[in-house]
Amino acid sequence: MNRIFDHWFTTTNEEQIDNDTVIESARKSELIYNPSYTYPVQLSTTNMPGINWINNILNSYNQLELSDPYPILSQDQLNNANNLLTGDAGEQLVDQALKKLVNQTTIVFHDVLLPYQYGQRNGDFDNQIDNLVVTSTGIYCIEVKVRNFTGNYFNVKKLSPAIYQQITFHKEAVKQALQSAGYSVPNNLVKNIVVVIARDSHENFDFNGQTSLEHKGARVSTLGELTITVSEGFNQCYLRAEQIQDITRIIQKSRLPNKRVYLDNVRFKLTQQHFDKLVQMEQTVSWHLPVEQNICYAKELNDLPMTGLNATQQNLFWIIVGRLYGQGRQRISLTANELKESAGYRGKDHKKFDVLIGNLAAVMQEMPVFRQAKFESGNLSVTLNDRDLPLFNQYTPDFISWNNWLFSKIKSNNAKTLFRKFVELANQGAYQASFPDLRSLLGIQPCYRNTYVVRKLDEAVLQLAPFFRDLKYELKRGRNNEIVAITFTFDKINPQELLAVYSADKYLDNISANLALSEPDKQRARALFEKEFLS
Repeated sequence: MNRIFDHWFTTTNEEQIDNDTVIESARKSELIYNPSYTYPVQLSTTNMPGINWINNILNSYNQLELSDPYPILSQDQLNNANNLLTGDAGEQLVDQALKKLVNQTTIVFHDVLLPYQYGQRNGDFDNQIDNLVVTSTGIYCIEVKVRNFTGNYFNVKKLSPAIYQQITFHKEAVKQALQSAGYSVPNNLVKNIVVVIARDSHENFDFNGQTSLEHKGARVSTLGELTITVSEGFNQCYLRAEQIQDITRIIQKSRLPNKRVYLDNVRFKLTQQHFDKLVQMEQTVSWHLPVEQNICYAKELNDLPMTGLNATQQNLFWIIVGRLYGQGRQRISLTANELKESAGYRGKDHKKFDVLIGNLAAVMQEMPVFRQAKFESGNLSVTLNDRDLPLFNQYTPDFISWNNWLFSKIKSNNAKTLFRKFVELANQGAYQASFPDLRSLLGIQPCYRNTYVVRKLDEAVLQLAPFFRDLKYELKRGRNNEIVAITFTFDKINPQELLAVYSADKYLDNISANLALSEPDKQRARALFEKEFLS
């Protein structure tokens, strides 16, 4: 089994991971899960839906597979990534707003790290400023605070006492950078703005308790009011264009690379393949179906005729389809022994099995979806055509899944094809087709009469009656009593329920409840089921 989740993230025990790497890798992961992942989503309390989904499913899966568990994130690691994403979203939204003001006399910086000793003689220390604006009315150090609150007011006192130290250190760090470069710093040059952002992105609120902060020479603002606050300025001084350029050069030269590292930092290594495979693992958790027995693909593949393939080759073909799921452009390679084991093949004649696979590969090579299907030296290799990659990747609601173990127990080619089609339409409880289309789908040659086809359909219904309750069909006839169409009906069912294997009593009860079957037909259906599933 492909264990791609063994290394879906790395920790600080394995490599140096700075905060920016956590944020960038988490955002990349969430954009795969949801291409509409925006900064307001990143700001919210549910800002890691994709990562949390993976972690929760793997945690549940590990409880089923205790012998070789997958790594999962600790709550501290989840909280750390959540907090970093939240803070980054707030800063990015502020940066987007401030960039609307940029011109020759308004310069905007984001995530500024300046050297600052905090009164210490020894050691290398620094101070991080979320956003910094240099404009004609002064230098504004902006501290972004993202908080989870509701209502029409935010009490600024909730930011105490840490906020007072933060704004003081920001101001002093900027002053120190300027003074170290020989620049004279008047008292009203460097100022502070605290921007409060609600995690639910609502902006219709006001502040109370901000008097102490204003006495420190700072202002508090919502995101929506920020550009007005900066444009109008406060405690104003006046900077000429050349002074703004000088200050900008000093700040730029003084900046340090931000490589801050927290103990719980992780780097996510997720791809589309991980999210595709997780669908199978979630179904494993829900239905207790081994991942390797879950055949998953886009429903369009059900329309591929199985002409030229016997029942065993059909089993092998769909095992190969299952292995191709979520692999992207990657070539898959399976040995004859792997295929034999996956298909439950019991024959002892290895040469005969090799011929079987060789013929299967030849049929697959002629199918439109495969770029290459080759069997040589006991090894089958398969690659897909690029245009058909969506049929095997990037799971959508149009994908279907079914249990390969159940499928392999169905012996008739026609029953196998109808099983797949009924799974596709399980929540509708009906399958309609013209009779020529059905013959084509089943791979029945034109030389066979319709009476032969109907006989084969009757045999297929007996094999499928255990799985599709009240299964029956109705023929539509046209001129000269010729069969022109067919409609299969059965009780609607959640298609994923067909991933599970239930007790024999459930399947036998479905046979007994089928009013369309005569008593002799029911006896034959029971005998077929007991022979294939209970022996």
